[in-house]
Amino acid sequence: MLSTNTDTNQWLIVDAPTQLREWDTGVVHPLPSQLSRGDSRTIGSAEDCWLRLRDPTGRVSRHHAKLTHDCNGQLVVADLRSKNGITQDGSRQVVVPVVPGLELGIGGVTLIFESPLLCLLRELLARLVGWSDERRVNLALRSVRLAATRRESLQLCADNNRTLLSVARLLHRRTLGADQPFVICARRPSKPPEKWANYEGAPRYEHGLEALATANGGTLCIEPRPPHDFGEVIEAHRDPASRVQLIVCTRTPHHDPLITPVILPPMSERGHELDRVIEGYAADAGAVQGKTLKAADLDWIRAHESATLAQIERATLRFVMMRRHKLTQAAELLGMSHGSLSEWIADRTLDISVEGDDDAGTDDDAS
Repeated sequence: MLSTNTDTNQWLIVDAPTQLREWDTGVVHPLPSQLSRGDSRTIGSAEDCWLRLRDPTGRVSRHHAKLTHDCNGQLVVADLRSKNGITQDGSRQVVVPVVPGLELGIGGVTLIFESPLLCLLRELLARLVGWSDERRVNLALRSVRLAATRRESLQLCADNNRTLLSVARLLHRRTLGADQPFVICARRPSKPPEKWANYEGAPRYEHGLEALATANGGTLCIEPRPPHDFGEVIEAHRDPASRVQLIVCTRTPHHDPLITPVILPPMSERGHELDRVIEGYAADAGAVQGKTLKAADLDWIRAHESATLAQIERATLRFVMMRRHKLTQAAELLGMSHGSLSEWIADRTLDISVEGDDDAGTDDDAS
């Protein structure tokens, strides 16, 4: 299958879709692994269709659309002059390109094109908002995709500022890449805390337009205390030439009919999913199950550092790095001094063996 890309900007999820997922369900339809030029697959309600859709509203025609190639070799879905037509992200079209995340409407059924990378992003969002509600995950995926392709701003909501920043940076890495700028902007407090000007290496600005210019090609994250020129930032971001992903962090969702907020529920409501959340962050950090994250580590994180997503991410990353590397190298990879990491271990009376421990790893193991 041909590799695809969006028609807007350079987000990282540009691999070829391999399946269609029905909105609000776990029903998945694999796409054909090979579809030669001139060949096609029919979509509709009839029994002889390659993809037979069951629409309770009765708006899917017997032979509604077809999966085929356009004149440029791009894989597309084309309308077969159906009564109700097809839509691309809610807008009626005759031909819809097959690209990751795009929502294809056929009658009363909405299908999402999913690629391997999009499935990973979807799993991350389920980790952040919860696995129990398919609709919430799908809406979060839609909001993140529209923000990453610079068509809308992303509203991120949580009751903890550090969680908002850690999730915003995680989404930045997954959608645009860690090599692109990640910039934070907020009103300076009357008594700024030490190191207010940066957050774990990310620069923090007081003036929004200055921050927007610095974030060109990357992400601008607005904290819950937005800058005085926040309105000007919003207007500048609406310019079609803007190349910034805008993430607006807030404690309370702002009601905007055009923007669906991504709401991060408190971990106090997600105790049944805690282990799965920790395991997800461990996988992000490169943990190999049973080798670089011990059962005792999971128990400790669960008992002491599980109040917020930010705490879970930080503690899990530190445990994984300490299990994979000697202490000096682990501190360097974490962006900490050797003394700071040693103090963190001592304050928590952790049993971390780093010299000659089989689980501590070597440089070769980490490569």
